[in-house]
Amino acid sequence: AALVLAATPAAAASLGGMGAAIFGNSFNFDKANLDKAPVGAIQVGKQKVTLQSTKLKDIQKAFGGTLQRAGEGSARADWLCYGAEGGTVWFLSNALGGFEFVMMVAAEAGKPSATCDPAPANFAFPDFGIPSLGASTAELKATFGKASGSKISYRSDRPGGYADIAQYIGYVIKGGKVAGIGVGETSVPTAH
Repeated sequence: AALVLAATPAAAASLGGMGAAIFGNSFNFDKANLDKAPVGAIQVGKQKVTLQSTKLKDIQKAFGGTLQRAGEGSARADWLCYGAEGGTVWFLSNALGGFEFVMMVAAEAGKPSATCDPAPANFAFPDFGIPSLGASTAELKATFGKASGSKISYRSDRPGGYADIAQYIGYVIKGGKVAGIGVGETSVPTAH
């Protein structure tokens, strides 16, 4: 079991696609533009994923796969990713998640990533509870009130107990349809 939980060395791991886009913050999440966080639990087949609560090892237990790692310090990412017919899905953690808790989930339509594990039979693309892969720009406008460009960003901030919580959503649009989606949360300590 220790080998299954071992991480792939940084030299062998390469975070790509929407996983890299949401982790690397290639979207503009500078300020909140939504009144409330639109994503609650993310359903992946029978597995429920709650950002900042579900652990990478829970995802690995449900779907198998190799825990991958790249980078150092605050630039380090730990993730599991699965290539399935029609695309790829990433579950990511970072320093704020202790490299243990899922802080971001991303999905991308297209050819499955060669650097990811093949998805098992019980795997399904995530249901974020908001427009996802294949949705039109019109559906994003209907849900969020605005949507334009090839990279669309949304963010909501809400107070928490000892931390404020920012939820962010990034979309990549190709041909008027969602080709990639990434959702994440981060806790920011409050000054008390």
